[in-house]
Amino acid sequence: MRKAVAIFLMALYLLGTTEAGQVLKLPLLVEHYIKHKGESPGTTIFSFFKMHYIDPQPYDADYQQDMELPFKTCLYFFTLTPPSILPVLPQLSFKVPAEAPVMREIMNDEIPPYLPLHSIFQPPRV
Repeated sequence: MRKAVAIFLMALYLLGTTEAGQVLKLPLLVEHYIKHKGESPGTTIFSFFKMHYIDPQPYDADYQQDMELPFKTCLYFFTLTPPSILPVLPQLSFKVPAEAPVMREIMNDEIPPYLPLHSIFQPPRV
């Protein structure tokens, strides 16, 4: 039961929010092709698709029926606008220094005169 409900909800979502709902218009496509085939028996499926989807659409007697065919009109459209000002990336240059810096030991043997260590470190008094 859960699987059926999940499939139903997914189908409802896809048919309502995407162009997948155009698939439901396929019977109209078949009906319109049969009508054209009845009017001119030499019409092939390829000439039918060329006439309705590739060639410019003339405004004739069956113009409204032509516009009801699947994927003739678009309900939703998506546009992607690139930014008008592209960010300038900084030029990074990695240069190795000519000479490695000399590493010297820091020896601090001198006790500064302002640090009275004799008052801190004293033996315990009894």
